[in-house]
Amino acid sequence: MNLSNFPFLLALIPFTAAHFVLQVPTSLGFNDINEVEAPCGGFDITSRGTVTDWPIAGYPIGVVSTHPNALWQIRAALLEKPDEFVDLLPYIRQDGMGNFCLRTVPGYADWIGKDAVLQVVQTAVDGMLYQCAAIRFVEGAAAAVPGNCRNGSRIVASVDPDYTGTATLPTQTSNSPPDTTSKSSGANRSVNPLLLGLLAFTMYTISWTS
Repeated sequence: MNLSNFPFLLALIPFTAAHFVLQVPTSLGFNDINEVEAPCGGFDITSRGTVTDWPIAGYPIGVVSTHPNALWQIRAALLEKPDEFVDLLPYIRQDGMGNFCLRTVPGYADWIGKDAVLQVVQTAVDGMLYQCAAIRFVEGAAAAVPGNCRNGSRIVASVDPDYTGTATLPTQTSNSPPDTTSKSSGANRSVNPLLLGLLAFTMYTISWTS
């Protein structure tokens, strides 16, 4: 057995064991083994240890992923209905491994003042992985992007062309969320072309901003 690369292989162990880590906003917690458990990777969905104020104009989401290819679902559920998740964005495909940042993910005007849970779902080679954060939707301008929400130089993202849900890009003037939950939507629906244009601009920023 050739042991010349053994130290290098040991250094990779922490990264190969992990799947993805939610860095922004503060997550309910991370457990690599339990990350496969819906809805929150083994953590109590009602936990309110650290609550992030989420302006409906937008808040950043930052992760570190050890998968070079993944599909992301960004959802939220009101605490009063924790089993009814609503898509905040269409599904997003990510190519490239490392830091990945969605700089502004908006909410809905009807949710101002309400406690909620953010759910970030990654689908990759080893299945679906889950992390959550306790949030509260508030009024105000979009939150600043912190330094630990950034994109690796090789990260490229795009709207999933197979997305069949009803999510649009909500803004601070949006009223009600779309009538969509964690259950699948009709297969014949398509994403609004205007939405694709807006997300294309966002994805361009993701691809070239580190």
